Amino acid sequence: MLLFAAGFTGLLALTPPETDPDHLWWVEGSYARSASQTLFDQQYQPTQTAFSVQRRIDDALHVGAGHEYRVLDLPSINGVKAAANGDLHRLGLGFRNDTDQRRYRLALGVAVSSNALKYLDLDGDDVRAAGAIEQRVGDSWWLALRVDDRFGRFRLYPGFEFIWQPAPAHQLRIGFPESSWQWQWTPQLQSQLIIAPDGGRWRVRDADTDEQPSIVRQSSWQAAWGLRWKVGTFAVDARVGRTFNTTLRYQLVNGTEVRVDPADANFAGVAASVRF
Repeated sequence: MLLFAAGFTGLLALTPPETDPDHLWWVEGSYARSASQTLFDQQYQPTQTAFSVQRRIDDALHVGAGHEYRVLDLPSINGVKAAANGDLHRLGLGFRNDTDQRRYRLALGVAVSSNALKYLDLDGDDVRAAGAIEQRVGDSWWLALRVDDRFGRFRLYPGFEFIWQPAPAHQLRIGFPESSWQWQWTPQLQSQLIIAPDGGRWRVRDADTDEQPSIVRQSSWQAAWGLRWKVGTFAVDARVGRTFNTTLRYQLVNGTEVRVDPADANFAGVAASVRF
């Protein structure tokens, strides 16, 4: 189970919540909305919609495609508008290959504002790539080298994961950048608590002229609890959580670079998936 299994960096996860050798395809859609707050006397209520489709090639290899759409409601500062509309897209293709000792992940796509897609105004600078190599060390440890924009900047950084299963129905993963606790209540009902970064970096166009590219960066963390109910090949998730340590950096139409720090906020979401 993932918070959002589509988009650009989301394709790095790529594998459905559990191995399913009887089905080759997996499709998921999700939607989440944060609680409303006021920033500079303007409403700020970000939303996130995602869709992904994945294909299992064999027991180790998965390939897929995904689209993530965020609305960030970038506020005006002292009456000066943001140089982007805050409607941000990430589209990508990805693959993941897992063995008992090593995992490879790669995603390639674009991260742009909606007006770039509307006018098909794309170039090489809009292309984004992300990847990871994970190596098992012992029975419970994984070490990783990752490159992505989950912290609001494209960066190379190390990661790790310690996996502990105190009982057949429980699995605890302690690591960086993600940690989680998964609990299998029944064969049909599963829950998960997860803490993970939820930022990104987009190349956007001027909201009025569509000619002057700039950058929108979001750094943020999420702590979320999800409950998944599965019936046959169909599953639905309900998710609640809190976004914290959020920072937005973007450019105004007058060329000024600004930083905005929204308050921590609750959010809720729903997701549905099907296998065939």
